[in-house]
Amino acid sequence: MHDASHKDVARWHWLALAFGTMAVLIAAELALRARYRSRVLPPSTATEPGKITIVALGDSITAGPVGAPDDAWPAILAARLRAGYRDVAWQVVNAGVPGDTAALGYARFDQDVAARGPQAVLIAFGLNDCNLARHAMDRWYESRVPVGPEQSYLWRAGQARIERLSRSIDWPMIPAPEPEPQPSPRTTPSGFSAALTALVARTREIGARPVLLTMTPLADEEMPGLQAFRADYAAYNARVRELARQRALPLVDLAAGAPDDAWEPDGLHLTAAGQRWVADRVYDRLNRAGIWEALAKRAR
Repeated sequence: MHDASHKDVARWHWLALAFGTMAVLIAAELALRARYRSRVLPPSTATEPGKITIVALGDSITAGPVGAPDDAWPAILAARLRAGYRDVAWQVVNAGVPGDTAALGYARFDQDVAARGPQAVLIAFGLNDCNLARHAMDRWYESRVPVGPEQSYLWRAGQARIERLSRSIDWPMIPAPEPEPQPSPRTTPSGFSAALTALVARTREIGARPVLLTMTPLADEEMPGLQAFRADYAAYNARVRELARQRALPLVDLAAGAPDDAWEPDGLHLTAAGQRWVADRVYDRLNRAGIWEALAKRAR
């Protein structure tokens, strides 16, 4: 009896320790989450009456023609929204960066997305991810996309502290560059899905609605410069569609249907006509899904 009593006491001690540790971790996680929201998110943007902010996060297709910001599809989309819902102050922020992968988009999420206080985020990556030109920094950025428990604020805070320590002792945690790009996708298939998943999760964390866009089509002609993209194009678009299906997300499928004059001479980037086509597809698809009306009601 005496031994059994000691075992029961020890068991309760361990249970109390486990629950206490869990309570401390949960409290720390919530505190870090609150600190993030107070330091990164703008105050009261989401509740500003009459205003809706949308961020278009993507690569050069989103960025649009160099030197012509009004010809980029986010600007055209903004004009259509203002014409269709005149009682709402629509702001469509163009957060497209040429050459970006989904992992690079994740790396700048706080600065380019969260800090804008959006109510919706249009996520459009893939063409650089499936490009057969992988290099060391691609590997590094992909490794920084959190998966599973790494998505917690505690994990992120610990990672940030380790990186600061590594810089202070002159031991940066950055891989050495390869002498030349390697003939494999800049983002692995699993890494692409993980980055999109993380972007969707972060969008929801800041109280915004995520929308996924597939890649725009490549030119029909067999251009030598497109072979590095064409090899994995369909497979990466399939991953965008699958994530939209799994998470019940709005999806704008842009993989087909572009007009003949949609492409620049490289067969990849879009002309002004191609940018208008993307804006029309985004507007029409989300209009049919009731997204614009729901956002407009939120502003009224």
